[in-house]
Amino acid sequence: MATILVVEDYTDTRELLSALLRKQGYNVIEAEDGIEGVLKASATYPDLILMDLSLPEMDGVEAARRIHAQPKLSHIPIFVVSAYLTEAVKGDVRAAGCVEVFPKPFDAIALLEKIDTTLSDRRWR
Repeated sequence: MATILVVEDYTDTRELLSALLRKQGYNVIEAEDGIEGVLKASATYPDLILMDLSLPEMDGVEAARRIHAQPKLSHIPIFVVSAYLTEAVKGDVRAAGCVEVFPKPFDAIALLEKIDTTLSDRRWR
């Protein structure tokens, strides 16, 4: 069973994402801010990370950079799920190593399909 780290400060969104993922059979770890996200990624080595951008303590772009700067975590695919997606922000997100970007409100079916596809792709293992 794959493990997904959900880094989201808004409780309702974090709980919704976690419930959707658990219903699909994924193990879910939650973090409420960027620093906690980096620490939990370092401690648990998740198979995939869902990252909000507008986070307290450390924003999602910086958290993604710090996660991917660690050799043992650099291979983990990070998906951004955020309401703040200008073209400039999308460029920053891609530069930080994030592989997918989903605007809020997100399409749950499309998100779950992309997660399933990504986790079945051997290059992420």
